[in-house]
Amino acid sequence: MAKIKHTLPIVAAAVALTVGSITGPAFIQSASAAASEPTAAPTVTPAPDNIFDGRPTAKSPAELLALLGERIKAKDVDGIIALQEPEAAIVNFDGSVIRGQAAIRAFYVEWFKSDPVLTVKPGQTVMAGGWRGWDGQGHDRTASIMGVYTLEQKAPDGTRQSFSGNFCDTVKEQWDGTWLYVQDNPYPPHGGATPPAVAAHH
Repeated sequence: MAKIKHTLPIVAAAVALTVGSITGPAFIQSASAAASEPTAAPTVTPAPDNIFDGRPTAKSPAELLALLGERIKAKDVDGIIALQEPEAAIVNFDGSVIRGQAAIRAFYVEWFKSDPVLTVKPGQTVMAGGWRGWDGQGHDRTASIMGVYTLEQKAPDGTRQSFSGNFCDTVKEQWDGTWLYVQDNPYPPHGGATPPAVAAHH
């Protein structure tokens, strides 16, 4: 690369996370059942793996972060794109936005040329919004994943450079109970502080 740009996808290449499980929609009981009969507890099934490519899917925000980390470590661009909503975005160091799967694909292809090693430590995940179904489960929720990261990557002169910072990513629950990235933001404002002159990225 001609120079290191100022953007970083925030995911742990080697992050150990304890993941929860978001179950999929419950089966609808038969309308022909007599109203006087006792109502059985709803049957709930876990969200399936991706039916199009057989890849595992994320059933919680923590699992989404872990899957993205694994795929960054493997430089699996197709796998990374499979974890993004069609209009997902990555926030650049300068405040500009990389938007949509095609642009995000190009971003990762270029970034991997710097042989990045990324470590993320999530600190807090806040889940909100959506609606609660008759099965008692939340659906269509949004979550913010916040924490800190360190990054080592190759500079244009061939040396290795290290960076650190904060991140605040936005992820969203899909209709089938899986989770996808909406926004990857490694540069959230913190009390109006000025970003470092040399920052992570590619």
